[in-house]
Amino acid sequence: MPVATSVRMPAMLAAAALALAACATDSDPDDSADPAGQDVDAAVEETTEPAEETPTEVTITTAQGEATVPFRPQRVIVVEHGILDTIDYLGAGESVVGIPHHAVPSYLADYTTSTENTGTLFEPDYEAINAAEPDLIIVGGRSAATLPAMEAIAPTIDLSFGWGSEAFMTTFETNTTALGQIFGAEDEAAAALAEVTAGAQAVAADAADEGPGLVLMTSAGEVSAYGPSEEGRFDFVYNLLGVEPAIDQVAIDDHGDAISFEFIAEVDPSLLIVLDRDAAIGEEGEAAQAVLDNELVNSTTAVANDNVLYVDTEKWYLSFGGLTSVNTILDEVGSLVS
Repeated sequence: MPVATSVRMPAMLAAAALALAACATDSDPDDSADPAGQDVDAAVEETTEPAEETPTEVTITTAQGEATVPFRPQRVIVVEHGILDTIDYLGAGESVVGIPHHAVPSYLADYTTSTENTGTLFEPDYEAINAAEPDLIIVGGRSAATLPAMEAIAPTIDLSFGWGSEAFMTTFETNTTALGQIFGAEDEAAAALAEVTAGAQAVAADAADEGPGLVLMTSAGEVSAYGPSEEGRFDFVYNLLGVEPAIDQVAIDDHGDAISFEFIAEVDPSLLIVLDRDAAIGEEGEAAQAVLDNELVNSTTAVANDNVLYVDTEKWYLSFGGLTSVNTILDEVGSLVS
């Protein structure tokens, strides 16, 4: 009998252990269950909304109306330096694979080593553009006329800037907003626009009592003037930044109205804003300071009071309309009238 007892004891202990284990399983809820016995992970999975999908396209406003283009394109050809300026400002420059290596402003010169050369602003190299396999091409201004030919290669948009204060501000805001939408930088674009608007208002307030001003441009030893005009290239100086015009615009021309030194002396502006076109486009020629260094110009109130601004012509002339260039313009005119 002792032998039979010893045999039964391990069997009884094993059965007891199994019973205890079963009780523990029934009485101790799993960590993933709530007090009602519901699986918490399953409940979370049922109530969590699916993540919003990243769009593949975005609809924007361009100079030619609304257009639908790729969202965050990876291979972009830009044939407008002001637009390249804004893309760079918004931190999306890595997507640019081709630009015209022609008259590129010095502050954007790194793009001539990181991108394919796509010709000039006026005469694109269509073969090079096609070989770059772009998913988006952006033209504007000097290159706007190439839009139909570009569209045969890839989706193409025209982000030209308007002239005259109202047209310029409308297109500046539209283009900046569009680029923010395309590259997923809408907040950055909106903040930049707000900063420009506030800056322009501040400059206009300072310019109100500074007397009449005149915008001049020198090229090949000749001098042209720009007055206020709804179609004028630098109308924004007067009707946006508040500089009182010393003259009216006589003729609408890309390069202003040709004038003489006698005319400048007769008008006698209190402020002079001077662009050196030769320096901006890399042409050899007499510097603007040398061209205007004569007895007639030196007799003006502007020179006498040291109120002559020789601007960063690359930004005023080559990349006009970009966020960096516009901020530079505000800083320069602001320093003249403050």
